[in-house]
Amino acid sequence: MKERRRASTDASSSSADLKSSGKNNAKRPPKSKRGGIVRKVCPGSTALLLGICVVALGVAALYWIGALSPAMEEPVRPRAVTPLPVPRVSDLKQFKGEYRERMFWGTYRPQNYLGIRSRTPQSLLAGLMWLGVKDGRYAIRHTCEESDKLARYGWLRHDGSTYGRQELLDQGVTLTTSFLKSWEDGSGYGGDWAVRIKVEAENATESSQEDGQPKSRSTSIFFYIAEEAGRSLSFWPKGKNVADAPFVGGSASEIGGWQFHLHHKEDVAVSYAGLRQIHMHNLTQLVLNTLMNQGRLTGRLQLPDSSDRHSNIAVLQISGSLPFEVDMVFLSGVDKKGADVPKRLKNLTGVELERRLIQKEQEFENRFQDTFKLNEKVGGEKEVEVGRAALSNMVGGIGYFHGQSRIAIPAEFKVTFVSLPLLIKLESVLGQEPELSSPDYWLYWPAELFTAVPSRSFFPRGFLWDEGFHQLLISRWDRNISLDIIAHWLDLMNVDGWIPREQILGAEARSKVPEEFVIQHTSNANPPALMLVIRRLALSLELDLKQGQAREEDMEYFKTMYPRLQAWFNWFNTTQSGKQPGTYYWHGRDSHTSRELNPKTLTSGLDDYPRASHPTDDERHVDLWCWMAHAAETMSLIARLTGEPHESYEATANGLTNLTRLNEMHYDLESGHYYDYGLHTEEVKLRWKELKDPRIKTGIPQRILRRVVLKKPKLGWVPHFGYVSFFPFALRIIPAVIVCFIKTPQLGVGFLLCERNWYFCLDSTIMGHHLALLHSHDLLWTEFGLRSLATTSSVFMKHNTEHDAPYWRGPVWMNMNYLILSALYKYSQEEGHYKKTAALLYPQLRDNLIRNVVKQYHESGYLWENYDLKSKGKGQGSHPFSGWTSLILLIMGEMY
Repeated sequence: MKERRRASTDASSSSADLKSSGKNNAKRPPKSKRGGIVRKVCPGSTALLLGICVVALGVAALYWIGALSPAMEEPVRPRAVTPLPVPRVSDLKQFKGEYRERMFWGTYRPQNYLGIRSRTPQSLLAGLMWLGVKDGRYAIRHTCEESDKLARYGWLRHDGSTYGRQELLDQGVTLTTSFLKSWEDGSGYGGDWAVRIKVEAENATESSQEDGQPKSRSTSIFFYIAEEAGRSLSFWPKGKNVADAPFVGGSASEIGGWQFHLHHKEDVAVSYAGLRQIHMHNLTQLVLNTLMNQGRLTGRLQLPDSSDRHSNIAVLQISGSLPFEVDMVFLSGVDKKGADVPKRLKNLTGVELERRLIQKEQEFENRFQDTFKLNEKVGGEKEVEVGRAALSNMVGGIGYFHGQSRIAIPAEFKVTFVSLPLLIKLESVLGQEPELSSPDYWLYWPAELFTAVPSRSFFPRGFLWDEGFHQLLISRWDRNISLDIIAHWLDLMNVDGWIPREQILGAEARSKVPEEFVIQHTSNANPPALMLVIRRLALSLELDLKQGQAREEDMEYFKTMYPRLQAWFNWFNTTQSGKQPGTYYWHGRDSHTSRELNPKTLTSGLDDYPRASHPTDDERHVDLWCWMAHAAETMSLIARLTGEPHESYEATANGLTNLTRLNEMHYDLESGHYYDYGLHTEEVKLRWKELKDPRIKTGIPQRILRRVVLKKPKLGWVPHFGYVSFFPFALRIIPAVIVCFIKTPQLGVGFLLCERNWYFCLDSTIMGHHLALLHSHDLLWTEFGLRSLATTSSVFMKHNTEHDAPYWRGPVWMNMNYLILSALYKYSQEEGHYKKTAALLYPQLRDNLIRNVVKQYHESGYLWENYDLKSKGKGQGSHPFSGWTSLILLIMGEMY
């Protein structure tokens, strides 16, 4: 793990520098002598002189600060951490008012098994914990961890805004959590919410025996409320056992006075602790330490029924024999006139809460069927249940994050603005956190991000290219939420048009990320997959405009978004360009490494997918070409819709979708494959190398795996066939038919498709060839979906390093299968000789994908990151993977 250098702020270092900063120091008289001289010249005046000096320095400081006040009002920042100076999309009126209040509270902490917060930087946090066993020891379940080895967990129903139900199965115990928001007369801002937790044995019919009698199993769950801002809480200890009495309360600026109530039956035991902690990412350890301390004192793992001074965290422990059930209620605005707390509490507990939960479940079912119509599209309830889980885990995994990204300082950086030490000094005078807090990175501006996440356990944060696929689903379910998420992502753009590809905002998010991946690099791109959903939304707006049904707020959204999309497109077009005009390659590959079989291309999103063996600026990447073609077409469309000049984007799109030009740069006539181009050799291997380290006294040599190049590389095609080769097909650049323009003496050049007497057209032989390639079992086709790399590739299913197992070198990935299946569906609808072939292949691929994902979900309880081939389509990688694998729902519903 990379060790970060840290700035030295040690006082002793400064003192040492001062002591050694001049050759004349030794000639100066000792302090006592100098002091004596002063006293002799001017007895008793030392204090006066010091006072004069202080006043003089104060005046100078005031003058200095005043002279620089313009700079202080708006400090000059490096471009990398300067926001794009255009209006923020998330500030639009449509995201305020009723929408903001409806979305104020939610399960916005996806990294927790159940985590609730508001969409504000300093929020009240709430969450669930329970006791489990790990490696033979008691452990707290709190954050989603694959190492906890839960048999199953995930949302079964979630509407993204007001309701959700999930099940967690851990070591024979099933926890069912239900979340519900409510607005009543007297509620404060954002309304009230309730959580019901039901704890029962996995199989209620099984029970152990003791002396011939059934033995009840008991367990403990914990629920906490924490003030992220550090404000002290008020406790009513008796409220833990007294009906309708609050247990803890407080006050916050937006929601007013609030109370938290516990409603339970008498057959459970309740204890509590009030704790003081500012760092919320350490909550698990804090509660565990409290329990362990009590265990040593009392012999019982039970909270102490006491609170620390100025406690900002309240933890409830509920213990009982299975099964048991508790309701927890949060009420806002309790200090308002007419708050009517008893009535609101009654509506969110007991029988009334049960009624509301049933009602919400039915509303979800009806809306789900109306939206996706799966009963008409798939075989039965097994498929529909997977569809519900796919949607629920996607929207239930939406999170709110706040913080500052860490941006790598470029090595060639030159100071062209106010000196950095001066900037830090000014901010220190004002009592602010220094803008530049490390010699390794700059801090981005404080930012909010509302986003879905790929995986609650392994990737509980925002990823730029993943989010484009997430929004293809979310936009079908709740368009406003999707527009809000897209707006938040675009608002993260800096003045150059760059967006950090991985968003690690705040301590909770950083706690789940290896240190070496925290810092982002402004040279690194990520596929502009957000353009997929933006284009779909733009086409919808275009249709609404034609029908006279366009909403003013939709037009305002696109007009506000357009300058950011311009900056983003221009950043790609300039920073990721290739040597030849109109070509592109993913910058940032490591050309010096000897540890990797093929240097990774993390920026492409396809990580270890094989590229040119020797990275140079001669490379051309066909997938990025296609992304840029798609983006240019999208920009042209939006420019026309918003009344902006569109000609340059249209010209770029025409150039990039020109099949002749694309084929010249990327098509291998001999194989009929689209390939990358670069400095490449197939003759590379990983071999063990022995290194003797003199520092190791045993003298035993270390073995490391190093790449060996057996044949000199040369410029040419990179002959690896896989997902990258299918990008021209997947993004529909290959036409279903090719129009041939024929020169004749009478008519010259230029036949139009609409004038049937003036042209003839040939079916696209490239299209036909790609359909044949698609169905080849020797290449990508499997009974579980399309594999990521052909079996003919020299690196098929090969490790990239000793520790890097094949990732995009064979397994089946849902996002690329969705794009290819979407194109197949479109081609099956268009006229052409291969329409019937596409129509035959489409249902086969669709059925293969659905059948395997449904089978694996019901066997394992999870959607998976990707699916293995050697294990007959078994899910592998991170789980639950509620990201683009959830696209299986759109595949079921045939929504492309």
